[in-house]
Amino acid sequence: MSINPTGSTNYNWNYSKADKPGYSTQLIGTVLAIQEVQKMGFTMNGQPGAPEFWPDGNPKMNIRLALATEAGELKTFTFQPAGKAARMGQKKSVHMDLFALTGNTDMMNLVGKTICIQTQEGHYGQGNPRPWAVSLVEAGPFELAMPLPAEFNAPQVLANTATSGGQVTAPQQPAYQQQPVQQYQPAPQPAYQQQYQPAPQPAPAQQYPAGMDPNIAQAMQVFGATSVEPAQPAPQPANPAGSGEVYDDMPF
Repeated sequence: MSINPTGSTNYNWNYSKADKPGYSTQLIGTVLAIQEVQKMGFTMNGQPGAPEFWPDGNPKMNIRLALATEAGELKTFTFQPAGKAARMGQKKSVHMDLFALTGNTDMMNLVGKTICIQTQEGHYGQGNPRPWAVSLVEAGPFELAMPLPAEFNAPQVLANTATSGGQVTAPQQPAYQQQPVQQYQPAPQPAYQQQYQPAPQPAPAQQYPAGMDPNIAQAMQVFGATSVEPAQPAPQPANPAGSGEVYDDMPF
């Protein structure tokens, strides 16, 4: 399986095709890089097939190690991440074995270490996984005869089509259409109508006759009197007929 974006160079360690160049059942090298690469299907001619995706559209990822051999060659080893059964110790996994080489701390701690990966000849497939053995080696560190290609410096590598070079993307998921939030509009309130209140008018100035005693005028103001009529003398009765005397109603 090759996941090289250019599709022109194959650095994969050949551990299964005895009739092909570079075949060996053991690889010893210094780890230069560890990265995630998209899982690819296989075709009958041995070329990588279509990239694989999960039902939710996310790419399926494998783990790839880039190693420098003692001869200065670049070799890669790609394997499947440990599943739930492997993480629980119920299934053999080369991922878990490599992780154990770090003291179960961090896979990236393998970078700079020289390791040995070994398998056995035989026919393997579904239900009959290939056995692997891994170990640390007191050798190296080994270096490449040329700089490490830039593609191995990326933490993750997505596949592209080897034939056309076009970028392969995950199946498009329908975009979630967010419904616009309706803004609450308060019911219109009737405008406040201010009732017109006429300004209080000052009471008309009270008029008092000229020369009136100020005490009388003040008393009239207290009791609300507004005008003064001059006193009229009481009418006097006519003299008794034939008396010739002035009538006086005040007896003595």
